[in-house]
Amino acid sequence: MEKNVLLIDDEAALRRHVSMGLMQQGYRTEPCENGMKGLETLDTLMKRKVPLECAIVDVRLPDIDGFKLLKVIKSYYPDLPVVMITGYGNDNTAIEAKNQMAAAYLEKPFSMEDLTKVLAEMPASTTPAADSGLATPQATPSAAQSTTAYALINLKSDANFLKVYRTLYYQENVVYCDAIRGDHDMVLLLQADTFKNIEAIVKNKIKTIPGVADASLLSVEVPTFSENVHSMIGYVDKALGRDKAGEDVVTTQAARVRASSYVMMEIEKEKLEAIYPALYFNDQVVYCDYTHGKYDIVLLVKGTSFSEIENTIRTKFKTMDGVLRIKEWPILTLFEV
Repeated sequence: MEKNVLLIDDEAALRRHVSMGLMQQGYRTEPCENGMKGLETLDTLMKRKVPLECAIVDVRLPDIDGFKLLKVIKSYYPDLPVVMITGYGNDNTAIEAKNQMAAAYLEKPFSMEDLTKVLAEMPASTTPAADSGLATPQATPSAAQSTTAYALINLKSDANFLKVYRTLYYQENVVYCDAIRGDHDMVLLLQADTFKNIEAIVKNKIKTIPGVADASLLSVEVPTFSENVHSMIGYVDKALGRDKAGEDVVTTQAARVRASSYVMMEIEKEKLEAIYPALYFNDQVVYCDYTHGKYDIVLLVKGTSFSEIENTIRTKFKTMDGVLRIKEWPILTLFEV
């Protein structure tokens, strides 16, 4: 009887090598190229009551950090053994794998003999733990439905910057107001019952402020991908004890104590389902909003310095398949204005 193994690794060659090697040892492998696909596959297997021997998870994945994924898997399936693998390991990585309750840890390149030995020494898994697959995240009470939009503000050359900033900051429908360095002078987050009301606020209350030259809007919308992906994001948020959409302004302000920037992205729309989770689960991303307008995604990114943020943009965001253009607008403190 074949024994089933879930394999989550972004290297196609490794997935083929491991799948073929394990097949010769009597294992059937379910290969997945990223964390989100891995969670979807795990959910499907559990709903079908397919028993799993273990999950093999790469530490570095394109969308979710491998150790975060380990925590999610152990949160829903504590009895499922997980083998962590990596080509960038060190003593600290091995220690973290042990602390996070990984059943085993292997550094690439490993031999099939090493892997099958690890699998043979594992205790039998008791999964699937439930007929329904991943536990459904509990619904939380939601606030009254509202519409959110970003307003990109340009000032006149002779405007009193601080006076305009203070006026905008205390506007009733302004959630927050940031001075930036870039194509615009300020970014506002606005909330109202409808987008039409937001447009009226911009026209009647913002554009009429002395010193404001122009204001353009980006409406925040629900990402247009499958409901299953929305569910997977919910599972991860619940397991990690996080809720970006529910963060309050105070929490967000605290996250900006050090360097922070708005990152505006234009993407290929058909790649959204792959790009959005990778951005959303990045540790430096405070907010990830899908928008309609000149830009497709608006990020609020934090870092220990602006150079760290720039490095993240260059090495992690720009290299994503489907990303067309990126602009960074550093947030200024009042001392810099």
